[in-house]
Amino acid sequence: MFQNTYPVFEAKRLLKREMLENLRDFPRNLFGLQYQDYSDGILTGCDIKGTETGLTILPGILYYKSVPYFLDKPYPIPYRAEGKPVYVKVHFWDKAIGAGGEEYLSRVTVDGQEPDAEQELELARFKLQPGARLRSEYVDFYDYETEFDTVNRIHVPYAAPGHPGIWPRIFKSFANELLKHPGNNPWDSAFCLNCLQLTGAMPYEAARAYLNARLGQDREYTNLQVYSALKRILRETGGREESGHSPKKEGTLLML
Repeated sequence: MFQNTYPVFEAKRLLKREMLENLRDFPRNLFGLQYQDYSDGILTGCDIKGTETGLTILPGILYYKSVPYFLDKPYPIPYRAEGKPVYVKVHFWDKAIGAGGEEYLSRVTVDGQEPDAEQELELARFKLQPGARLRSEYVDFYDYETEFDTVNRIHVPYAAPGHPGIWPRIFKSFANELLKHPGNNPWDSAFCLNCLQLTGAMPYEAARAYLNARLGQDREYTNLQVYSALKRILRETGGREESGHSPKKEGTLLML
């Protein structure tokens, strides 16, 4: 049956084991029930900022194999620019059981090897040129895939129901760009409103349904393919090209 047991602590009252177990288990059980159908990925936070000597991972929560991993303070990582592809990853260790209880630990690594899907999770990738500083602010929607000196989070999995999603900020940026050039397609308005209301990752099936309906196809998408499809829609509706300039008008004659 449904119940809610709340321990009460009073003077001269025995502190029972069941009362402490209730305090211990309630947050974990609540978390597990709320995200029981979620995929692996970033649940919230974990943004990355460039610094003078490397990068810093900001506080957040990862969800991996139904276990939440918490980062409660900024985590700086020194890094030397080499102009090569680099991946920021979290390597997860097997559960450890000691005298104090169970421990689920991880380690952040930065190297040129792609993440091992069996035990690692990508947080970002980049190519940092010597003398440059890693950039994590973006000019517009097309700037998310800039090759050099820019944090690329397109490929990063975000925890979502059933299937990993893409970074929510990408969808919000897409919606803001598309609403500047509204078309007549009813799918666009509805999808943009959903994007602007996101507080977490958009369910993969919702994004897939929109892209397939909007582009007249029936397929699955990787994160990069989702991003590419969104770019295609922006170009078709008159959004700016990757160069940051407005699309050219064919047949225009310049008189001097």
